[in-house]
Amino acid sequence: MLIREIIETVDIIHDPYLRATTYAKIGERLARVKDAKFKLVFLKAIETTREIDDPVKTFQALLSVGYSMKKAGLHSAKKIYQRVLEDSRELPDPVRDDIMVLAARYMLGLGEINEAIIYAMEIKNPSLRDTVLLQIIRRNTSLIGTEKVKVAYRVRKSKMALEHISTEPYRSKALIEIMKSYFLMGSYENGIAVIKDIDQKEWAKRAFKEALFFLKERGVIEKYVPNLKEVARYLVEKFGDEFKIELGVAFALAEEPVEAADLLRKLEGDRALVKVALRLLDVAPGHLPSFIRVLNEREATEVGRALLNIFLENPNEGDWETIRAIWERSRSEEVRVKIARYSLIKGDIEGAMKIVEYIENERLRSIVLADIAHRLLKMGDVSKAIDVALEVRDPKFSSILIAEILIGALDRELEAKVMVNGKAKNHA
Repeated sequence: MLIREIIETVDIIHDPYLRATTYAKIGERLARVKDAKFKLVFLKAIETTREIDDPVKTFQALLSVGYSMKKAGLHSAKKIYQRVLEDSRELPDPVRDDIMVLAARYMLGLGEINEAIIYAMEIKNPSLRDTVLLQIIRRNTSLIGTEKVKVAYRVRKSKMALEHISTEPYRSKALIEIMKSYFLMGSYENGIAVIKDIDQKEWAKRAFKEALFFLKERGVIEKYVPNLKEVARYLVEKFGDEFKIELGVAFALAEEPVEAADLLRKLEGDRALVKVALRLLDVAPGHLPSFIRVLNEREATEVGRALLNIFLENPNEGDWETIRAIWERSRSEEVRVKIARYSLIKGDIEGAMKIVEYIENERLRSIVLADIAHRLLKMGDVSKAIDVALEVRDPKFSSILIAEILIGALDRELEAKVMVNGKAKNHA
C-alpha cells in the first residue's frame, strides 16, 4: 500500500484510543524518513483523542501521542504533557498517580530526566513515587556510564530526585546508585562518603561491598583505604559490632592485619576471621598472606581450611604465597592434605611428596599417597605410581592401591591398542 492509503486506512479502526496512537506511531516513522505528511498525521492523532469518552484513556492517549511527537522532534509535545499535568488534577489521587507514572516513564524513555522527575513528584502514593524516582536515578546512572559530558549535571539531577524519596528501602537503593554515579565520574572520595547517609544496615553493608569491588576493578582500592576505614568506623558506631567485619576488611586492606585480627577476635572469633579472609580473596587476594601470618594456629587452620576448599574447587583462585602462609601458621594435617591435593592439581608432584613427610596420621598419609599414585598413573608413569603405592604403610591399603594401578594401567594399554584409525580392532 502507498503511504497515503495507509494513512487513510487508519480511519477504519473503531477504537479511538487505538486510532490516535496508531496515527502517532505512523507520524513518528514518517518524521524519521523526513516525509512532510508527518505533521498532518500527528494533527489527526490529536484530533482523534477528542473522540475518547473515558478521560483516563484520553490522558493515556495524549501521553502516547506526545511521546511519539517528541521522538519525531516536535517541541509541541511538551505542551501536550503540560496539558495532561494540569487537566488531570480533577481525577482521584490513585487514578492520577497511574497517569503520572506513565508520564514519568515516557519521559524516562526519552532520556528527559528533569521532566521525568517533575511528573514523578506529582505522584501522591509515597511507595509508588519512590519506586519511580528510583527508576529515574538508575536510568540516570546508566547514562553516566555511557556519556563523557553532562556527568556532573546528571549527578545533580539524581540528588534532586533523592530529596523527594521518603521511604525505605528506596532511599538506600537510591544512595547506592548515587555512589555508583560518583565512581563512574571518577569522584571516588565523594562516592565512598555517600555510604554514611544510608540508614538501613543491610543496604549500608551492600554499599560497602559494592564500593570495595568497584574500587578493586578500577585499580584504585589501595589509594582510598583511609576513606574506607573512616567510613567503616562510622558505620560500626551507627549499626553496631556486626559492621566490624567491614572494618576488619578495611584494616587488612590498609596493611594493618594485627589490628584487623584483634578487632575480629572480639566479635565472632574464628568465624569473623574466615569471613574477612573470604572477602579479601574476592577484593584483594594480595593482602591474604599478611593477614594469615598474624593469626594463631587454630585461627590459621580455620581460615586455611576455608580458603583451600575454594582453591581446590577453583584452582585458578589459588595463590602460592597464601598457601605458604597457611603452611607456616597451621600444623593441621587435614590442612596439609588439602595443600598436597592442590599441589597435585597444579602439577607439582614433587611438592606433594615433600608434604607427605610431614603427615603422621596413617589414614591421611595413605590418602595423599593414593592421590599421588593416581596422578602418576594418569601421566602414564606406572612404575613410579607403584613405588609410591608401596610407601603406604598399611599392607591392605597398599595392595588395593597397587591392584587399582595395575588394572588402570592395563585399561590404558588396551584402549591405546584397540583404537586403529578411529575404529575398534578385534583382538578375539
